[in-house]
Amino acid sequence: MTAHKMTFDTFRYHKAFLLGLIFIALSWSTCCFAQDYRDVVFLKNGSVIKGFYKELYPGDSLRMETIDGGILVCAMKDVERIAKERTSLYVVNIQDSIGLPKRIWRPAGYKGFLEYGWDTNVSDNNLRAISFFTVHGYQFNRHVFIGCGLGLQQYKYELNGLTLSYSHNIIPIFGDLQLSLLRRRITPVLDCRAGYTVNGLNGLYLNPSVAVDFGITPRIGCYLSLGYWLQKYKENDENKKFKGLSFHVGIHF
Repeated sequence: MTAHKMTFDTFRYHKAFLLGLIFIALSWSTCCFAQDYRDVVFLKNGSVIKGFYKELYPGDSLRMETIDGGILVCAMKDVERIAKERTSLYVVNIQDSIGLPKRIWRPAGYKGFLEYGWDTNVSDNNLRAISFFTVHGYQFNRHVFIGCGLGLQQYKYELNGLTLSYSHNIIPIFGDLQLSLLRRRITPVLDCRAGYTVNGLNGLYLNPSVAVDFGITPRIGCYLSLGYWLQKYKENDENKKFKGLSFHVGIHF
């Protein structure tokens, strides 16, 4: 196995870069929150509907997605006026008929992630990796996210008591599909990443995982994930692979 003689000190430079990205992401998200609006429909019978209108047929009907996740269609003849209001409260307090906990409401749109991880090899405990990832894509609804990501991983191999020590820096490029199972502040998430790695160990990259997402606002949250990672590569025209367990922590915005 060819290797670059580097140590984990390489990541001292990347830590500063990661902190800068987190600061920019939080600043950007804060600015976005100040501009969040939702639609408000006032009916002639005195009812008020808040959410996002999906379809509007002048003179006929209006189709709304309400803040509890439901779909409501009302006739335009029953509508007195339509307005917008700033969403000053980011957590919507909703309980259903059986008193389920608070839900968190995130409108469809752009969603980004910053993530730090540790990976271990199941067949060789001397091989491990640390990782930085960033993922960006589109949240289609409260359950489905599709995006693409870029990572920086350093695989390091050490033998205790010996001087043997070497490492690889590789760059995974991948697509990402996430399925949030619940409409709650805390929800399990199924995540599957598949792509290709470059910069030394070129080959298939795969990382399915299960995560727990903790919502802070409808746009900001943090999560913990546990998964399986597979890294294939060629050495001297032979197909080889790393495989093991991954533990990642991150934020989304």
